[in-house]
Amino acid sequence: MDRDDYRLCFGPTNAKIWSVGLAVEALDGTTAVARAQGMELPKNTPRERAGHHYIDLARAFLLHGDREGAFSALQVARRIAPTQTRYHPMVHETVRALARQEARSTETLRNFVAWCGIKAM
Repeated sequence: MDRDDYRLCFGPTNAKIWSVGLAVEALDGTTAVARAQGMELPKNTPRERAGHHYIDLARAFLLHGDREGAFSALQVARRIAPTQTRYHPMVHETVRALARQEARSTETLRNFVAWCGIKAM
C-alpha cells in the first residue's frame, strides 16, 4: 500500500519509480525501459512523482535508442506536471539531444523546444 505522509511518497509505486530512475542514472536505458513496461501509476500518485517518472522514462528511451518513445514520454510528463517538465534540466538535456539527432526537426519538437524556453541548439 502506498502512503503519502507529509507529502513524502512511500510504497511499491515509489519503489518502481526509483527502479526505473536508478537504471537511467546507471546509463542502462534498456533495463529502465524493461522495468517500466506494464507499469501503471495509480491515479493518486503525486504529480511531481509521476512527472519525474516520465522525465526519467524519456531519458531511458533516449539511451535505448527510441527517440519517438523519448518524446512521447516528455509529452506525458508535460501533461501531468507542466511546470516541472518545462524547467527540469534533464528535460532540457533530453530535448537538446533529440533535436541534435534529427536531420530535420519536426514542428512538434520545435514547439516543445520553444515551450521549454530553450533558445539555441
